[in-house]
Amino acid sequence: MGLLLPWYEQDGNSLRFKFGHDDYQASREAADVCLHFSPDDEDEQIDDVPISCFNCMKRRWLKSGLECIQLKL
Repeated sequence: MGLLLPWYEQDGNSLRFKFGHDDYQASREAADVCLHFSPDDEDEQIDDVPISCFNCMKRRWLKSGLECIQLKL
């Protein structure tokens, strides 16, 4: 979890992405260091680069961005 702190902030049992819906580069950087990245179904992926938090099955979309639920699993 500590590896993701440059891109996420802890909020209870989840991690909230600091960069909103549009920062694909930050999403890719975070996924590159994440030990829990797991690709979502292809039809659920939105980034053209496969290793991206935006394509992870452990992300949930929020109004203001996304949260990582890896701590809840």
